[in-house]
Amino acid sequence: MHIITKTAVALCLTIATTGSALAAPPLATDDAGTVEVGSVEIELNSSYGYDRESADGVTTSTNVVDGELKITTGLYKNLGISVAVPYTFSARTSTDGAVSSIDGLGDMTFELKYAFAELGGVNFAIKPQLVAPTGNYSRGFSEGHWHAGALLIATKEFADGSYALHANVGYEHHNYRTNAIRETTHGDLWSGSIAGEAEVSKGLFVVADFGLGTNPVKTSNELPVYALTGLRYEVNEHLDIDAGIKFGLTRPETDLTAVYGLVLKF
Repeated sequence: MHIITKTAVALCLTIATTGSALAAPPLATDDAGTVEVGSVEIELNSSYGYDRESADGVTTSTNVVDGELKITTGLYKNLGISVAVPYTFSARTSTDGAVSSIDGLGDMTFELKYAFAELGGVNFAIKPQLVAPTGNYSRGFSEGHWHAGALLIATKEFADGSYALHANVGYEHHNYRTNAIRETTHGDLWSGSIAGEAEVSKGLFVVADFGLGTNPVKTSNELPVYALTGLRYEVNEHLDIDAGIKFGLTRPETDLTAVYGLVLKF
């Protein structure tokens, strides 16, 4: 898949919030918790992705370094709002020795998350999102149109929060800018994922994540599938640090991605 398409899809599907004993970076799967009213959480996330593909005798390798600033706050009981601003520091493509590199701002994402129910010890939340075309379309960092989606989230905690499982089902509708893109790219994208985490010592969590989604390329029936493993350490009540490795289990996914970041809580 073309490097910019991969980057855009990855940014659209990347979702994470924080909370003690709940899902947080480096997990891609979200949790059903919301930030308390009056509190603010600032995520500084980054990643390095490497991918290599060969087709018709041509080998293409890509290296992408990107980041995201995400700010989340509580609006009301069980209702939170967040805004995420992605930036690609370097997207470097090498095709049989010919090298190109670009960088730039991506499309901003606005999200609401509402924790609406608790049934049998399982917490449920819904998170609609709206993506604004703030990136540079001509350089490939934007779809050139607003698009929207939603995520259904379930969380089950065990042993007073020492262990937790999370499951997500997501949908996005993309209204691409040109007919040429619409003819080759799916506009309706589904995703699903499941994640688990365990506190192995005070403040230190081991996490694992598995997910798949719709392949946006109409000519391919192979689904993007990933697996992720990592660590999160709650340094104190105001700071979390995290790191993980995401593996592409099928060709449409980036082969290997290192994710890392921190969360500031106020």
